[in-house]
Amino acid sequence: MDKFYKIGYNTNMLNILVAPLSECEKGENYCKRIVAQLKQDKVEYSVYFSPSLTAIEENATELTKEGETDFVIVGNDVVLHTFLNSVKDISKIRLGIVPTGDADFAHFLGINTNPVQAIKDIISGNYETVDYLNLNNIKVINNILIGASAELYELYSQQKLKNALTRKLIRSRYGNSFSGANITLISKNAEGKAEPVEEKIYELCIANGGNSKGKTVSPLSNVRDGLFNLTYINIDETEERKKQLTQFEKGESIYNERTHQKWLNSIKLVPVTGQIKAMVDGRILKFDNMNITIVENGLKLFKAKL
Repeated sequence: MDKFYKIGYNTNMLNILVAPLSECEKGENYCKRIVAQLKQDKVEYSVYFSPSLTAIEENATELTKEGETDFVIVGNDVVLHTFLNSVKDISKIRLGIVPTGDADFAHFLGINTNPVQAIKDIISGNYETVDYLNLNNIKVINNILIGASAELYELYSQQKLKNALTRKLIRSRYGNSFSGANITLISKNAEGKAEPVEEKIYELCIANGGNSKGKTVSPLSNVRDGLFNLTYINIDETEERKKQLTQFEKGESIYNERTHQKWLNSIKLVPVTGQIKAMVDGRILKFDNMNITIVENGLKLFKAKL
């Protein structure tokens, strides 16, 4: 079992979970700045340094069992996803985010990237309710991507050297090679009748939050409307594929006449053969089928008043 380290006051107040170094290089540095501010403001707190994502899971499970309700995640979408899926009932907690690295959900919401200002916003006590997705009983806070971007990210994640140049080289080499994913999409029409449609998908996004890996993939997303934004484009001629992916990543695909776009509260995805590979909150996962629903106002999130 991974050990965790706790500093601060022994209270039932603000519980700060810091991302492991493998996920966020700046996590511990940000934590020092946060703690200095909390001491200055005489706010009671506990800090948990996590050497692994497993430690995040264990700390979240144990703390919520003990009745703790107020949490801060110092980290990215993967850490946030890990925490939320370790909490049995997230309606009973309030959560703040100090974003580091690929914190796309926090960036989409406009949460301050300066750790001191972020913690000031959190301890102001203001919070809002936001939606999240339920995917086969997995909580998804940000979005789900299927198709070329998921394939390319899996290749990138397997590289020893991970930087912007590596990402660019993989995109250049493999961007046109993805041959599409044959998937049946089953949603309900206005009368509540299921409508299955088989598509050969080049890129598909089911978005609560609209950013992914620093790109605006779904600019029309809204985390407070009880709906998710489904956007997808079918496979096209080889020479057009990288161009389409670029459009998708910039949010420009909404202006492409070949783009399919819907706002839904549920959908089922079934592969024609094999499994569906998806990037879920920044992690690559595989599914025999995918049942996705929206949980409206399911999470209380500390946020500065507008």
